[in-house]
Amino acid sequence: MRPLFFMGALGLAGIGAAVLSDYFSHYEEPNYKTDKRDGSFELRSYPSVIAASVQVSGNGDASANNAFKILAGYIFGKNKASKKLAMTTPVVQESTSQKIAMTVPVTVERLNMSMTMSFYMPAQYTLDTLPEPCDKRIELRQIPARKFAVMRFSGFADENNCLQKEEELKRWLQSHNLKGTGQALRAFYNPPWTLPFLRRNEIWISL
Repeated sequence: MRPLFFMGALGLAGIGAAVLSDYFSHYEEPNYKTDKRDGSFELRSYPSVIAASVQVSGNGDASANNAFKILAGYIFGKNKASKKLAMTTPVVQESTSQKIAMTVPVTVERLNMSMTMSFYMPAQYTLDTLPEPCDKRIELRQIPARKFAVMRFSGFADENNCLQKEEELKRWLQSHNLKGTGQALRAFYNPPWTLPFLRRNEIWISL
């Protein structure tokens, strides 16, 4: 492939990805309020939302793909009403594990690792009006209003990058005398074919 043609193709791919990214940005997301913005960091107030959640074993890409497939099946009609629901953003992922201290010096081993993935339901629904999932692993739950510290970043959201961003967000919280609680959440807004520099990824820590 000649360089000029390659650059032209790359440009067209970038335009296509931008259009797709813009299309997905029009998906409904919770109507949060930004209380503070500091570069890539924000403090947000989120309203109460309903989530469809599933917990799967493991913490890697295969586990994430499995969880996404289960939840996507629900909104695309695998429910007792055979009803399709609108896709929303973000897809929220939380990883959990039990920890046990071992020997001296103390080391920490992660056991029973699992992942919980959640799709937020469109605001028009209540727990009473949402169709019942056919897959019993899916839980519909009302999540109360919460405040989050958030760090937004583009690029790939692999495990190492997400862990690095979590540490950056924790340091930012400490520098502002704020205390986070619970496990950090990972929020993803784009389809997998979006070019890395166009992606919107976020780390959330509850306040």
